[in-house]
Parts: sequence; structure tokens; C-alpha cells
Amino acid sequence: MKTPSIKKLAEIFGNNAKQAKAILLMSREQLLELPPAIKRVAECYHPPTTQDIRMECLNTLGDFYGVEGFDTKKGECLYLNAGDTYAPTLCRFNGSYRVTTWGDIAEKHA
Repeated sequence: MKTPSIKKLAEIFGNNAKQAKAILLMSREQLLELPPAIKRVAECYHPPTTQDIRMECLNTLGDFYGVEGFDTKKGECLYLNAGDTYAPTLCRFNGSYRVTTWGDIAEKHA
């Protein structure tokens, strides 16, 4: 799985960039020990995917406005809602995480 560098993550997570990188590299078992993951699992009828849990943990860490997503011709894009279509955020698209805007992905692949 491809993940952004700590330097790139600092653009959106600030001083929490190292923690964000650690969350991106955690196994499902490690994620399930974090409070946001415990909360997410408790509110779901069916077990959420690992990527869903990971994004919820990152959402809490970065104090974003939730995890959202949309489908494109090339697959699903999950992103942390930063409050604006073209505000830099963390997106998961085609199996990799990147710091970009979800608007750019939507324009290119929708």
C-alpha cells in the first residue's frame, strides 16, 4: 500500500503527521485498539472494512468533518472532508493514500 511521506502529511495533519503515518501503516488488529476504531465498530451492524476504520482514525486525528466517498470509473475514492472541494486532504483511491483534493480526483476520473 502506497502512503504519503511524513512531510506531505504535515501539510494537512501539522504536528500530528508522524501519528498519521503510523496509523496508515498499522494492521487491522492495531487499529482496533484505538478509541475511534472501537467507536466505529460499535456503531456498525456489519464489521467495517479496514480502510473505513483507518480513515475514521485519521479523521479524528486531523479534526476533519468526517469520512466521505464517491465512485468513479476507476473505483471508489474515500476522503477526509476538509470543508471544501479543493482543500488539500487525504484521499484513498486505487488502493493508495495521497494528499490531494477530492475535487481533482472527481474531475479526472468521474
